[in-house]
Amino acid sequence: MIASVRTSLPRFIGSAGLPLTALLLATPALAQTPPRYTITNLGTFGGANTTPLAINANGVVVGYEWFNSRFHRPFVYRNGTMTEIGSYGDAFTEATGVNATGTIVVSSLDSSGNTFQSFSYTGTTASPLANLGGSKGMSVAAINDAGVMVGYGYTANNLGIRAFSIAGGTLTNLGTLTNGASYATAINSAGVIVGYSDAAGGRHAVRYSGGTVTDLGTLGGPESFAYGINNSGVIVGSSGAIPGNVAILRAFVYANGTMTNIDTLGAASSALGINSAGTVVGVYGTNPNVPDRGFVYTPATGMIDLNTAVVNLAASGFTQLLEATAINDSGQIVGRGRVGNGFRGYLLTPSAAPVITTHPLSHTVAPGSSVVFSVTVTGTALQYQWFFNNAAITGATSATHAIASAAAAHAGIYTVRVSSGGESVTSNPATLTVTPGVTSRLINLSILTSLAGASDSFTMGYVVGGAGTAGSKPLVIRAAGPSLAVAPFNVPGALTDPKLEFFSGTTRSGENDNWGGATDLTNAMAAVGAFPFTAANSRDAAALASAAAGNNSVVVSPVGNLSGTVIAELYDASPAATFTAATPRLINVSVLKGLGTGLTAGFVVGGTASRTVLIRAVGPTLGAAPFNVPGVVVDPQLTLFSGQTQIGANDNWGDGAALSAAFTQVGAFALPAASRDAALLITLAPGNYSVQVSGVGATTGVAIVEVYEVP
Repeated sequence: MIASVRTSLPRFIGSAGLPLTALLLATPALAQTPPRYTITNLGTFGGANTTPLAINANGVVVGYEWFNSRFHRPFVYRNGTMTEIGSYGDAFTEATGVNATGTIVVSSLDSSGNTFQSFSYTGTTASPLANLGGSKGMSVAAINDAGVMVGYGYTANNLGIRAFSIAGGTLTNLGTLTNGASYATAINSAGVIVGYSDAAGGRHAVRYSGGTVTDLGTLGGPESFAYGINNSGVIVGSSGAIPGNVAILRAFVYANGTMTNIDTLGAASSALGINSAGTVVGVYGTNPNVPDRGFVYTPATGMIDLNTAVVNLAASGFTQLLEATAINDSGQIVGRGRVGNGFRGYLLTPSAAPVITTHPLSHTVAPGSSVVFSVTVTGTALQYQWFFNNAAITGATSATHAIASAAAAHAGIYTVRVSSGGESVTSNPATLTVTPGVTSRLINLSILTSLAGASDSFTMGYVVGGAGTAGSKPLVIRAAGPSLAVAPFNVPGALTDPKLEFFSGTTRSGENDNWGGATDLTNAMAAVGAFPFTAANSRDAAALASAAAGNNSVVVSPVGNLSGTVIAELYDASPAATFTAATPRLINVSVLKGLGTGLTAGFVVGGTASRTVLIRAVGPTLGAAPFNVPGVVVDPQLTLFSGQTQIGANDNWGDGAALSAAFTQVGAFALPAASRDAALLITLAPGNYSVQVSGVGATTGVAIVEVYEVP
């Protein structure tokens, strides 16, 4: 028999239903905060300046390096290394697009400025692309994940420039709004293409879809240009907003037939890229003749200068981000910035700014009690610093701050500052009050579960004691089945006849099948707040117990080969008015059971003070010597709730020093440093709590769930 098995469900006091049959977690909506990024300098491969033009879903970047005024060379940047793509001699050659499979498209213009050549690259193999018949060739601008390429080229006899697509080796002239030129600039996963075409009075942004070219109009001026489209068909680009003025353009978003000006920062702007989330990037300028600042835009945040959104810009060597040319669906942005006297390509990665999901809680404790303040944070590369009355606490740099023995000098205000990627957030303040005479203890353990026939059972363990205590502990122990089947619970498939067997250590000390309706037991159940059984002759099981100090347990099983839902409960029956520091306590409660698809257990902290508890979900260590329990869950995880609010969680306990010390302090068996068992050390105010335990990856097996009082 493994003692010290604990779980407890909150008491059903005046409840109209079973709160733990389904625990619904509500995630509050978070306010939209401006995006933040960290920056990477893409470097060069020998030239003076680099400009990225595209980025794929895997973070592969392509563009060109400017060696001098006579030629550009194309590059690919992957896994932290920039590499030249091919060799083109005296030409302006640029890698203009890359798709998710890594296929790159390259466009080259000879030094005379007269003739284009285009290629696609798969690995290190270059494949020249066909053209529309003109001797001046064509320029490829983009490629989608299906391998469809788009751009513009000269028609036969160089009589005109037309947008084109290449799909499966087939070259298609996409046409034009008039007899003038047309250009394709981008394509989405559905094969919808955008660009611009000559129209009456100027050039207009267009969309090519299903063999039809659609004029997208303008913001009011004579011209517009489309440069990007996402997989939802939202288009971005730039357009004149002033009638008759062809010089000043404004960034736009085109959706549902409407073109919208999104520029709120500058005198001129252009949107160059958009991802599936609708985040837009581009360039703007406060001087209409010099667009020289990159921007990022979302409908929730509006247009933001990227120079204000990079957390490590000052340390990166960049003095100004001049433009943002593309964005992928992970939110990574590429563009060009100023470094010293030159230009370098950059990669921006969204900064996972820390978000506090669970703030430290205030506590009232008796002198000498342990206290653990904790914080739960989402983010990466997190750094912590705890403060007491606004002064940094030396060495308090983890997600928890523990006080082994609280004294009057520890009373005050505690906060924690969490930092990541140059950003920080400070928790709500938590107050520690140290008051003589307050008490707290574990007063209830319960588990709602199902049993499947004669071979199925589970064990609830409890340890009675506590430093400075003496005597036995009065308890009410119950296993309810029939009373669950009727109002107000109306649980379907309730176990019609549960039974209890009691053990002191390994010695069987008694049992109960049907509770019998005894007056003293009825009164005791009412005194601890347990819901009443339906009748004196119901087949629910219950007993009054007087537990001696040490390890005790109760086995819950069905009578015969019955199956169904049962709730097993253990109540501390010591009257609150008579409880003192010398009264024996439940210092450990637990449950040993197969998890099935998961196990929800509850416990109650009673009294007038907070209590530090150690919660564990042990599987792998239980299966090893000296326990050798068969069929254990190989990787348990636990989540702690107060009501429906998550206040703590753990998967692998991680050999933490505070946890190891707590194991020793409460007398819990040790866990190997690398075990996948779960453990959590936390201080809780008086109230009802529940623990959800499951196997990682929907695995299952036997586990012991334990709750220990930590002095």
